[in-house]
Amino acid sequence: MKDLLTLDEVAKIANVSKPTIYRRLKHTDFPKPVKVPRAGDRGPKTVNRWERGQVMGWLMKGNDPEWMKQPLRQINNTVNKVDAARQVQDFAPEDTDHGPKGFWENHTLLAVIGGVAAAVAYALVNG
Repeated sequence: MKDLLTLDEVAKIANVSKPTIYRRLKHTDFPKPVKVPRAGDRGPKTVNRWERGQVMGWLMKGNDPEWMKQPLRQINNTVNKVDAARQVQDFAPEDTDHGPKGFWENHTLLAVIGGVAAAVAYALVNG
C-alpha cells in the first residue's frame, strides 16, 4: 500500500495553501493526485490523494525554491507533525455522529411494530 496524503497534508508539507497546490497542478509538473474511494457514507464517492514519495521527490528536486530555503529541521518537524496527526486520526472513528448503518431503518421498523401493537390493543379493549 502506498503512503497517500490528503490535500491538507500536502499543503502542510509543501508549506503552501490548498489553492496553490491546485495552481501548481495546472501550471507545473506537480504530481497528479490519484482518485481513491472515500471511506464514509456521505459526500463524494472518490477523493484526491497524493503519493508521499512523488510529492517529496518533486519538492526535493528544487521545483519550489522557497521550500528549499527552509532549514532541514523545520522540514523534518513539519513532516513529523503530519505523521503524528495521522496516527491520532487513524484511531478516531470517522462517522461518530451518524450512528451505525441501518439506524433509521431500525427505528422505522420499531415504529411500525409499535403502531400495530397499539392498534391491536385498542381493538381488544374497545372490542
